[in-house]
Amino acid sequence: MKIFRFFRTLWYIPPNAVLWRLWARLKRVYYTTPLFGLAGVRQPLDMTPVAWVGIELVPGDAQRGQALAEGRWDLAGQELALGVPPRDWLPKKLQALQVFELHYHEWLADIRAANGVANSAAIARQLVADWLLHFAHYQPIAWHPYPLSLRVVAWLTHGNWLMAEADDEFKEAFTRALRAQLAYLRHNCEWDLGGNHLVKNLKAVLLGALALNDKTLQVWAEHQLVLALKHQILPDGAHDERTPHYHAQVLQDVLETRAALRASGAGGGGIWDELAQRMGAALAFYTYPDGRLGLWNDGVVNDPKRLAILLEFSGFKGPAPTRLAAAGYARLTAGEFGAVFDAGRVGPDENPGHAHADTLAFELWCGAQRVIVNQGTLAYQHPLRHALRGTAAHSTLSLEGADSAEVWAAHRVGRRPRTVLLTEREPGRTVVGQHDGYRHLGLHHRRTLTLTEDGLTGTDDLVGNMGGQRAWIKFHLHPTVGVRQLTEQQALISLPSGRTLKFACKGGRLTIQPSLYAPHWNQRQPTQQLAIRVQQPEVVWSLTWQPEK
Repeated sequence: MKIFRFFRTLWYIPPNAVLWRLWARLKRVYYTTPLFGLAGVRQPLDMTPVAWVGIELVPGDAQRGQALAEGRWDLAGQELALGVPPRDWLPKKLQALQVFELHYHEWLADIRAANGVANSAAIARQLVADWLLHFAHYQPIAWHPYPLSLRVVAWLTHGNWLMAEADDEFKEAFTRALRAQLAYLRHNCEWDLGGNHLVKNLKAVLLGALALNDKTLQVWAEHQLVLALKHQILPDGAHDERTPHYHAQVLQDVLETRAALRASGAGGGGIWDELAQRMGAALAFYTYPDGRLGLWNDGVVNDPKRLAILLEFSGFKGPAPTRLAAAGYARLTAGEFGAVFDAGRVGPDENPGHAHADTLAFELWCGAQRVIVNQGTLAYQHPLRHALRGTAAHSTLSLEGADSAEVWAAHRVGRRPRTVLLTEREPGRTVVGQHDGYRHLGLHHRRTLTLTEDGLTGTDDLVGNMGGQRAWIKFHLHPTVGVRQLTEQQALISLPSGRTLKFACKGGRLTIQPSLYAPHWNQRQPTQQLAIRVQQPEVVWSLTWQPEK
């Protein structure tokens, strides 16, 4: 029943997070009244110079900037003809993430990078001026702490460029809005949510304190940011949301904050160097030979150029580690093959909003070619959102009518595995994982993977009484990979290189079914999956090279 699911979800949320959420909602009532900001209406604008302290480590995309100058906006993977300025800054037909991206103002970097666009700074000022016309004062979506934080950092990074040829009216409106948003954010960080949102909030406050030379606020913001990062970054360097996409985001936040502190003469060594190197090691783990990320939990495969920049600035030089012990991931390599195996918790108990029910799933590559994958995320507001978070959307064993974690709504998790074990029998070659996500059905799932130069061998065990429970083992194939069934236990997988892998199983019946692959926001590609209908408590399967004729 839904009411029990709600309480199973609420059970894990700390009371202080609930109180912060209630307090934030109460404050929204005040912010929407004329009382908010009334005391400061008659105060003169503080004309203390603003230091443009933002550091751009990852340059904008010139092609996106060119398109944007023509009124074509790339929002969460979709190009939308919204105009310049947008005809509506709050389009009702767009997904929430797309509306948020309009208000991030990170598109300033793209316009600035578009050297072929005449008067690019003037176009950027036109967009910002129109935004100021509508949202210089509180509005619940535009001033949500998350987009507000990204916008403040974008303004502090590109403010000098925007101001270079601006008139006094724009300068005053821009400066007043910047100070107002920083004052608001200081008291509205997302303490209830935590995670990468809180990191971005505190980063924006800290950069704002550097920009306004507010030493007291600077000390507070840096202290709180370091505390949040120490809490969120696991001993192995992985971000505790266990999502490679958001791990890369938080690493970029760490690197840009460190760079801003150094440039301002306010430090930026010590803990910042240590965090950067540890997180760089985890990013190397998450990055596949094609230079992109694996599809674990929410996120996308990402831009390899961006990932290479982040890895370089992190200072991490060594080979990718074979295990992220605290996060629960293992990386196997042998010959041309490589795999990543997830045998960790779904995420931090207090906020697993980006978690998928993917425990004991794996992804496999050969050279730079992805072979076995997870389906991906696609979008946060989409009819397929629930299905893509479910266990069957990942390359692991699933039970019909039940997920290994009770994912629901867009970002909720109720029942979840309490015990997840990862053991390396031979580091980098053989791993064993087990979880109790099906304990309410009297079953536990155990998976053993062994990778050699010849391929991958796996064993899936359902420990307990199956009764009439139907189980499947899914292997989602990358869209560039072909497949042909031979028998009810065998199939041939053809790689773009022309080489062939043979898939064989024992203990179940093999079929080929349609699947999808979503490597980027709002982009999906048709593909296929190997699906084993489990007939025995133990299923043994293998994926090995087919001898060339």
